[in-house]
Amino acid sequence: MTSGLDERSTAFREVVDGVARTLADARHMNGASFLSLPVMYPSGSLVTVRIEPHSEGRYFVSDMGMGFEEADLMAAGRQFVHSAPGIAVKAGVHLDRQSFTLGVRREQLVGAVSVIAACSQEAVQLAVFKLDEKKRADAADRLCERLYRLFTPAKVEREATIVGASNTAWSVTALVRADGHKAVYEPVSEHPNSVASVLTKFVDLNQLEHPPARIAVVRKKELLGTRLALISTAGNVVEESVSDKALERLALEDVV
Repeated sequence: MTSGLDERSTAFREVVDGVARTLADARHMNGASFLSLPVMYPSGSLVTVRIEPHSEGRYFVSDMGMGFEEADLMAAGRQFVHSAPGIAVKAGVHLDRQSFTLGVRREQLVGAVSVIAACSQEAVQLAVFKLDEKKRADAADRLCERLYRLFTPAKVEREATIVGASNTAWSVTALVRADGHKAVYEPVSEHPNSVASVLTKFVDLNQLEHPPARIAVVRKKELLGTRLALISTAGNVVEESVSDKALERLALEDVV
């Protein structure tokens, strides 16, 4: 009985060891080694860290500026440049020409690789988030300017607060009051957080006894993928290119 348990335990450890080995892929070339780690950028690409031998038994660990390149490919390079220095200071690593770097002894290599990978990933995630915030702010400006023109500024309240059925006070980009109707307008980007935030807000407002019309304004519907059907369950979804007449009509329709 004991022998059988030992065999199963050994087999289990071998399986786990095999998983551990496949989590990171190592390549060696030109006097350096490159580790592809089970840490992902927002694009789905794996974070890769380079290790080079340095003088006196020390090693040089770097993300090779791959984080910046990832952010730049998503048009978030400027946001990366602004955010990365703070991340480097917080983690105690260097930022050299948009590369996170660290010089360490052999016994510190595991920790250094983990820290550099985490910094690179965090910087890209933050850059993409900041870019999405900017896009949403710009979209909100464009949307409100149109609503002011369609309904007059007196009927449009920007950054209004409206209480949902759960008694949660929601901040909405624009609340239109016209001809006895209320309508909430929200710009929505393709970022999952943007969709989730507006969806939660719309669902709660929809539960009111007299709910306002809810209009989500997106850049392109196809960019939302499957999330388009999700947010459509809680409100109307229109593209920024929709006509003024259609944008106005949605606010004046009776909500069922």
